[in-house]
Amino acid sequence: MQYGVVVEELAAEVMAELPSDQARKEVLTLIETVRMEPRAWPDVRDPGAWEEIREAYGRRC
Repeated sequence: MQYGVVVEELAAEVMAELPSDQARKEVLTLIETVRMEPRAWPDVRDPGAWEEIREAYGRRC
């Protein structure tokens, strides 16, 4: 349980450092997309996954 708390605190810090409400909204939208259909997200262990992620979700990912 302690690990979950640390991750939540880190996530809150990262979200707070985003430059705008729009940026926070984009991150939350992406998280919700992945949460709803995790298998649709490319496996980051695959060498080509980064390019797939950029194509699907934009260059800032």
